[in-house]
Amino acid sequence: MLSLLRRPRAAADRTLVVAALIAVGGCRQSTGPAGTEIGIAVALNPQRAGMQSIYNGVQLAVAQLNAKHAVRLGAAHFVMVKGAPDVSDPVRIADRFREDSRVVGVVGHPETGTTLDAISEYADVRNDGRNAVVAISPTGTGPTLSGASRWLFRVCPSDVQASRAVARYLLDSLHARRASVIYRNDSYGKDWTKSFAQAYRAGNGVIVQRDPYLQGATAWDAYAGYLKQLRPDVLLFPGSQEDALDALRAMRKAGVTTPLIGGDATSGLEANAQEFPDVRYTAFFLARRATSPEAKAFISAYTAMFKEEPDQRAALAYDAAMLIGEGAMQAGVDRAKIRDYVESIGRDRPAMAGAAGPIAFDANHDALNKPVVIARVGQ
Repeated sequence: MLSLLRRPRAAADRTLVVAALIAVGGCRQSTGPAGTEIGIAVALNPQRAGMQSIYNGVQLAVAQLNAKHAVRLGAAHFVMVKGAPDVSDPVRIADRFREDSRVVGVVGHPETGTTLDAISEYADVRNDGRNAVVAISPTGTGPTLSGASRWLFRVCPSDVQASRAVARYLLDSLHARRASVIYRNDSYGKDWTKSFAQAYRAGNGVIVQRDPYLQGATAWDAYAGYLKQLRPDVLLFPGSQEDALDALRAMRKAGVTTPLIGGDATSGLEANAQEFPDVRYTAFFLARRATSPEAKAFISAYTAMFKEEPDQRAALAYDAAMLIGEGAMQAGVDRAKIRDYVESIGRDRPAMAGAAGPIAFDANHDALNKPVVIARVGQ
């Protein structure tokens, strides 16, 4: 039968009774209290645009977990927990989720920098980890996340994997030997550019420009004019979708035809395929190229629920949420045991079949054997 579990909170004199979803002896009936919520939190800056698909992916996972495990759950049920709409600081977001008794795991943060800012809160460092909670980043790709915390995992490839794949593609498929790089001046842009430059130069590619930009404060007309003088074979753009659009429009205005390839953060350019049909970007999931049964089932369910095709953020967030949910079903709502379950995937336990490919982790909690695709918008 299902039992109740006491888990200590940050304060030593407080305890909280929650439903422990541990099936013993094949018993299928819940004894958990009516209305028990098992929270899968989504760590997003509410002011950040273009992230709705992450919420959608987690929402779908929650619905499927409740349907799949309805008998075992009994009166309990999974819920998606959002942060407060007026809180954008990653540390405060993490602190609130850690202190929320419902939360058994966190999907997020989507960026490397915010993940690093928040991880000490998820790990509950100030209390020696007594109330720590696992966090699984769907799209935090920076190499600095590797081994950053025993409570942190990611289900996407790292920038090292992605940028090296782009370098090979440029050299082998496009035969592009001269590249410009305009990167967002943060950990994502810097790390992506550094690993790309190493791989590209190793293949005898030449980087003719390597300039940072500040989000929301860049004179794109000046960048476009400089590109027109340099005439590189390709422009690499490890930045955001919104900034890429500003850059592309400035390039068109200046008559610059240099092809642009964005990092994974520019996947949202799919929405602008009619305006810029030649743009490419780095992808970790493409609905139109899906072949596995798990991916096809995910796409069908997502499209039915949201009336649109899922993007890679949706697929990766879905995979992270499903992993947390299955961890709760296998290990109960003991946060430490859920962390241990997640760590065991691909090591002590088989890899989990996910929408965006198999889920498994190495010793640094990086995703193993994840596909990297260079996609062209609309194709």
